[in-house]
Amino acid sequence: MRLTVLGRSPARPNPDEACAGYLFEAGGTRLLLDAGPGVVAQLLRLHHPDELDAVVISHMHTDHFLDLVTLRYVYPWRDEARRKLRVVLPPGSMDQMRDMARGAGYPDFWERAFTLEEHDGERPFEVGAVQLEPGPTQHYIPTWGFRITARGPGEDTSRLFVYSADSAPCEQLDRLIAGAHLLLCEATLRSVQEDAAPPEPRGHLLPAEAGEIARRAGVERLLLTHLPTGASGAPEAQAQAARAFEHEVGIAEPQRSYEV
Repeated sequence: MRLTVLGRSPARPNPDEACAGYLFEAGGTRLLLDAGPGVVAQLLRLHHPDELDAVVISHMHTDHFLDLVTLRYVYPWRDEARRKLRVVLPPGSMDQMRDMARGAGYPDFWERAFTLEEHDGERPFEVGAVQLEPGPTQHYIPTWGFRITARGPGEDTSRLFVYSADSAPCEQLDRLIAGAHLLLCEATLRSVQEDAAPPEPRGHLLPAEAGEIARRAGVERLLLTHLPTGASGAPEAQAQAARAFEHEVGIAEPQRSYEV
């Protein structure tokens, strides 16, 4: 199983970087996890969308899905796509997608190139040789991370990759990431004051919280993402997470691949 980082930025992008987007490959299957602004341009450096088996969206914040619009423009307009791309959305997303189609001026904006569907938020689903098990997290809107395993030639079926999506500290996140061999975890905050103010629930993690949660959940390797990198941002986030995790912590690097 291989993860390639296409974008790691939070909603306010780092200079010359894309927002959230990750290419996951296993057992001959290739899928895109999230599609924030700038991700499609990075994807096209590696693959045409026809080479994807699916796109899976964690939640309907624009820094995680807005480049679906850009992805649609990669396809020809006059005819139906030769093979429509499967796009798996969070529960309750279809109205938002229809609104976007109307905003683009084409009622059938998506249908000629994509097959849209929603997962149910609970049951695992398959994309080729890859199985994704959604797990809810605590964010400002309904959000799901994923436990991802694979079967297929040359794959170690015991390996577990987990994508946290966006999340504050919560019991649901602990359950989602338990036992991960590689955890791709958000670490958006530099201070708690950057998060929602009480009594509103929080929606993001400090790097130290990401490290502590990963240590508690028995994670093998921790890779931080969705974080600002200005000044000493990334090295300091890495150091804070490593102190809590008690093991080495990586920072997701654009266009770099990681084996699970």
